[in-house]
Amino acid sequence: MLLSAASRFPLKRLDIGEFADISGKGMHFHTRVYDADGAGRLCLMEMKAFGGLMKMESAVFSPVTLDGPLFSCDMVDAMGKLTLLLELYDTTLSHPAMEALGDVKAQYAALPAHDPGQHWYDSLRLPVSDFKKAKGQRPAFAAYARDYNEVYFTLLSNCGACDADEKREKNAAYAGGLLKNGGPAVDTFRKILGEEKTAAFLKRYMFCCAE
Repeated sequence: MLLSAASRFPLKRLDIGEFADISGKGMHFHTRVYDADGAGRLCLMEMKAFGGLMKMESAVFSPVTLDGPLFSCDMVDAMGKLTLLLELYDTTLSHPAMEALGDVKAQYAALPAHDPGQHWYDSLRLPVSDFKKAKGQRPAFAAYARDYNEVYFTLLSNCGACDADEKREKNAAYAGGLLKNGGPAVDTFRKILGEEKTAAFLKRYMFCCAE
């Protein structure tokens, strides 16, 4: 889903051990994690549940050496009804402009909107984030995700360099908020992995805020 990252930043796949395949509670998660040279970390995840009736593709890009916002992209298929979540979180030091993503958002404004509800992290989520839900819109949703991530990585390439330790602290604050307040994915991992391993997975691999 976020293949344009590979064309802009050389990717090196990491060995994530037991976290590569996580199963439990009727779900299976397959995860790949890459260091993106000169930028940050890319985490790609595929999930299947209930005999394939529910599927998810998820991608998280956590900038570390460039001062860009964290990007999360999810496509969830629940018995043919698709939900697309395109989310940017301000984990930055300098708050760079990302308004160009609003132009992409406007191009796909006719797609059915989805209300994600209220969450503790709403104050961190940038207004250019977007949410869609519909049946029979896979090609349009896939095109939207592709165009959105292309513009995101273009903007990220132009973000200034930053101190990696300071940026990791920003990523750690977001990860800590998820661990404290919970969320669908975090709560699921807790049930399968337990508290300690869930924290290690989020901090070390998904949000790149700890070694």
